[in-house]
This record gives sequence, C-alpha cells and structure tokens, in this order.
Amino acid sequence: MTTLASDAIVRSFNNLLPVNVSFGVGTLDKLIDIAEQERAHSIVVVTDAIINNLNEVQATLATLDSHGRNVNVISVPAGEPTIDSVDAVGEQLREIRPDLVVAIGGGSVLDSAKGGRLLLANPGSIRTYSWPGTPAPIVPGTTRLITVPTTSGTGSEVTGGVVMTDPQNGMKVAAPSPHNRANYCLVDPRLTVSLPPGPTLWGGLDALGQAIGSVVCAANTPVGDALGLEAIRLAVAALPAVLVDPTDLDARSSMSCAALLAGLAMNVSEAGTEHSLAHALGAAMKLPHGLTVGVMLLESMEHDRQYVPHKFERVADAMSAPQNGLSDGTRALGAVEAFLAQVACPTFAELNVQPERLPELAALARAGWIPVEPGPWTDTDILNAFTRASARTTR
Repeated sequence: MTTLASDAIVRSFNNLLPVNVSFGVGTLDKLIDIAEQERAHSIVVVTDAIINNLNEVQATLATLDSHGRNVNVISVPAGEPTIDSVDAVGEQLREIRPDLVVAIGGGSVLDSAKGGRLLLANPGSIRTYSWPGTPAPIVPGTTRLITVPTTSGTGSEVTGGVVMTDPQNGMKVAAPSPHNRANYCLVDPRLTVSLPPGPTLWGGLDALGQAIGSVVCAANTPVGDALGLEAIRLAVAALPAVLVDPTDLDARSSMSCAALLAGLAMNVSEAGTEHSLAHALGAAMKLPHGLTVGVMLLESMEHDRQYVPHKFERVADAMSAPQNGLSDGTRALGAVEAFLAQVACPTFAELNVQPERLPELAALARAGWIPVEPGPWTDTDILNAFTRASARTTR
C-alpha cells in the first residue's frame, strides 16, 4: 500500500507534441531558412489585410518571394472563421497545390490555414470533418505548415483544432486532429506589439482560461499540468503589464510564452468547461472568443471546484494567492475574480447580454458541450452558470 497522497500518484498517460517551436524576438527571420530547408518552390501565405501590412511581415514576404519562388497570399476575412470561409481557403489551396503553407496572424487566421490544409488531403467540405456530429476520419496530408502567431492567446499555433462557426445552426464547431498541427511554429513577440488593447485582453483571457482548464479538466496529464501552471504564472504577471504599456517587449514576450504554453497544455490535455460555456456565448452574441472565455471563467470554476478542489489549490498557488485557511478551491476563485477586475474584464451587462437569452445560451452550450468536465453538469447547472454571470454587474 502506497503512502502517497492521491494527487501525487501518476497514472498512465499518452502525449504527443510533434511541433518544432522557435521562440524569441526576431524568430520570424527563420522563415526563410525553413523554406530553403523544405525546398519549397510554391508557397501560400495565409494572413489578413492588417497583418500583411506589418513592416516585419512585408520584409519577410519580400525575401520569401525572391530566388524564383512562387508565393501566393490568401487574405482571410476579418472575424472568426466559418464553415464557408474555411472551405474557401481550402478551395484556393486545392487550386494552387503549394509545397508549403505559412499562416501569419491571430487564431482565426491560423485556424483558417489549418482547416484549408486539411482540405488539401481530404475531399469535400470542412463540415464533413467537424464535431459535434459524426465527423469523417481525417487523412494526413504531405503539405508542410508553418504557423506564426501575431496575438497571444488562442494557442492555435501548436494545437490540432480548427474552430469555426456554423451559420446553419449558430454553433461553434471544431475539426480536431493531430494531423492538423503545424510542422513548425515561429513565435516572435515583436508581432504582438501593435496589437490593440481589446484583442490583447481577449487573447490573454483565453490563454488564462485554457491554462486553468487544462489543469482541472478530466483529461489532464502531468505534462499538461506543468505547462498549464507555468502559463498561469506568466499570464497573471504579463497581461496587466502589456495593457498598461503595449510597447513593453519583455511583457509582450512573457505573454506570448504564456499563450504558447497554454496552447500546448490544452493540446495535451483539453480546455475546460469555461470553453463550452464561452462557445455558446460567442456564437449567440457574435463576441470574440477570448472575451467570452474570460466572462465565463469564474462561473465554470465555481461549479468545478467541488469535484477537484486540490487542483484549484494548485491554480491558486500559480497565481501567488495568499492562503485562506481552506482547501476547497475558493482561493483560486478569489484570485481570478481579483485578476478579472484588475484587467477590466467586461460583465454581461456591459456586453448587453439580456437575461431573456439565458435559456438559449444554456441550450447552445449543452448542444456543443466538450465532455471533459471533472464532475457532472446538469442542464440546470449550465443555466445557473449563465445566471450567475448575468448577476455580476461589476468586477
């Protein structure tokens, strides 16, 4: 009989992280060397109009376009991707048949590129491979992918998920597969310095939610815990700093690393119940994903802590929360509540979420529920979470 505490016992687990990550100021410059290494003659760059105009990106693309390479740019529309917009990227990639796809942008751009590349090796629409439902198996392709994030939050640069909105039912859907992961990831914090305060906040909240969810969800592993807890530590220090001074490159670097680690943590573990709740809120209200994660984070934690309070104590430790003499997870709730107030995370009232829409939000959340909760959620529990969020008039 072992004398170890239950939370110190390591059970069997499997994790796969085959992404070649380069991190640091100036890392974008490695893109040219990778293109040479991959002997890529036909290259497609997936980005958006704003990112395409960044000086660092323009300089890199100009160099990439030299030496006889055929470089095409696919500009994706603003806003979060939809089934149709990802299909459109896939159709363009099918016409070009590139050797290499380079995705430069925020989570929407990266997901669009990953979904489009999926369609290079798999026929039909991305809808065929999307969940909820019964998705068809995803066959791996041979086209290489480089991801270059320009925001700090989604972690899409290292995950296998492709998250979209399905206009047919108003739900968030996903086409997840290890085959969607990038071959190379270049994280250059310079590219986040010009990010406006809104997207900076939303991305940081998304990273924090992913990190906490990866530690407390039922699919957690020791690898995910290590990544998630360090992501939490970095995010709670860096996000307030970059909101005060967007040009603080050290703080931007720490926030970029927090987002990277949170993405890796989510990829080896999962996001938590905050994402199931947030997906419904984002789809119904047309709100940015990271913002909705932040808005629903406390509500998911309030319910989940009763099942895994020891995990929430680890979250509290990562946030340097003072002891309160309890071990029920409330210390983590208090730390997150104070943090959301510090960064001015909006409330339902400020987002104009009307109380009469709460049953609709609960039904959408149940329909797209990610089944990794640490303990059961009933339909009433889901509605209560939205009701608690609606009752918060201040932070």
